Amino acid sequence: MNATNQGEIMLIAIQRIAEQRIQQAMEEGTFKDLSHWKNKPLPRDEMEHVPADLRMGYRILKNAGYVPEEVALRKEIARTEDLLSHCCDEQQKYSQLKKLNLLRHKLECRMGRPLRLGEDSDYYPRVVETLAGERD
Repeated sequence: MNATNQGEIMLIAIQRIAEQRIQQAMEEGTFKDLSHWKNKPLPRDEMEHVPADLRMGYRILKNAGYVPEEVALRKEIARTEDLLSHCCDEQQKYSQLKKLNLLRHKLECRMGRPLRLGEDSDYYPRVVETLAGERD
């Protein structure tokens, strides 16, 4: 039996199990009242931008509690910004600012964006300081 046949058999088995569970839930009356959806479109799929062949895998990962690294980094950035805004101690502020800059750098690298080193960048003074230190 080749991989294609195995995959088809697996899908048929999953479909039968799903149909059995739906039938069982209908008989037991455990479905929620869905009458408010009658004659209304379904809500938009939050994964419509994900290629069709990847959606199921992404849903499984999402339901298991896994999130893409970019999402986790954005959440960590938001938490760090919140901590920084409520921080009173200068040493803690400096530590949180360093962490925030590192997280932003990681996110930019992960997203494929080059690190901005313009004069308005958080990294510009450090780069200048490092380069000046190497010249001495």
